[in-house]
Amino acid sequence: MKPIPKIGAVNATVTAPPSKSYSVRALLVAAMSEGPTTITNCLDADDTRYALDALRAIGFDVAGSFKDGVRIGDRKSMSANEVPIFVGNAGTAMRFLTGWLAFTPGRFLLQGEKRMHERPIGDLVDVLMQIGAEVEYVAREGYPPLRIRGKKMRGGFDVTISAETSSQFASALMLGGATLPDGITLRISSIASAPYIDITADVLTAFGANIKRNGDTVRVRAAKLRRDEYRVEGDYSSASYWFGAAAATGGTIHVRGLAHPTAQGDARFLDILSTMGCDVLVDDVITVIGSELCGGTFDCNATPDLVPTLAAIAPLATSAVEIVNVANLRVKESDRLSTVAQELQRLGARVEERAESLRIEPGWSSEPAVIDTHNDHRIAMAFAIAGLARGNVTIANEQVVSKSYPRFWKTLDEVIAASAASSSS
Repeated sequence: MKPIPKIGAVNATVTAPPSKSYSVRALLVAAMSEGPTTITNCLDADDTRYALDALRAIGFDVAGSFKDGVRIGDRKSMSANEVPIFVGNAGTAMRFLTGWLAFTPGRFLLQGEKRMHERPIGDLVDVLMQIGAEVEYVAREGYPPLRIRGKKMRGGFDVTISAETSSQFASALMLGGATLPDGITLRISSIASAPYIDITADVLTAFGANIKRNGDTVRVRAAKLRRDEYRVEGDYSSASYWFGAAAATGGTIHVRGLAHPTAQGDARFLDILSTMGCDVLVDDVITVIGSELCGGTFDCNATPDLVPTLAAIAPLATSAVEIVNVANLRVKESDRLSTVAQELQRLGARVEERAESLRIEPGWSSEPAVIDTHNDHRIAMAFAIAGLARGNVTIANEQVVSKSYPRFWKTLDEVIAASAASSSS
């Protein structure tokens, strides 16, 4: 249990942790590349550790440390037996490994936690099977765990993929396609979280891949993937909690370590906060200054990870906040539309949950509330920020933040202490 104190205006400077999205992609592309690659500023969290464990299990030489740089070398061994790979509830690892291992010699059993086995993967598997990959459902059709018999293929495939459930399906094929001599062409019929495809393209390009995107068509052509060192940029998804803290408390937050411009779609949170009435200053350090918040309608289809944070501060707005076009939230670490609505109601907020959207009215109660995180890291962090403004909030199962931001609670305590010191000086 983590009690969250009600505070006045925040006033603090924080450093954004490394991007989870960039870190996982960089680790896997490094393994696909010729020669060793050192990944610096790589996120040390559950999801990246699952990715590294998978690379070790597949037979890659993994050395170094998150602090000093993770070194990914060549594949040193290949087991004649089926290799079990456990990815917890890491959707990135599950989907990206599915796309890549289909073209990697060996036999693999790809599995995760119970919730991971409830998250659909059928759209990706269907495409892989259409082009000759050998992928088998172990239990329920359309869902992990998966049994994969990987093999080398020439490529030259031209496929249509629906990424409405997750853009990671398209990214998985881009990553796998980069290992094929004749590449792959994707025609994306529908897409959620589109900026993550740009992140995949950004990482692949940095390693030498030839990526061309024209609207919903992405062409990946084989190139010699190689890079001696790759540095991961800071994470806008994690920074959103601190930006949200400034908005919620009417305070000031400075965040270091973020690239600008960036392929990360979650940088759009700065535009959302500006629309709601905050002052946003973008330089080497990004500053958000909170003010009275106004409501509005926000389409977060491209940025679903922002929804818990936006929803958590929505009751502080002077008019209703509607978050729309986010049906894909139902297959995240939890059913985030449902869990966000439930936990806001626990705070005494008035919320209407719809099939693809939320409407949140101004105001909440002051009664003590214990937040059920539903084993979802973003619920824990977003509602901690709500607690700073509301008070009487306790986060249960707070350790779930280890999935993406293990240092979150320590940073929160530092922000609280710095703000208290500022207000008393």
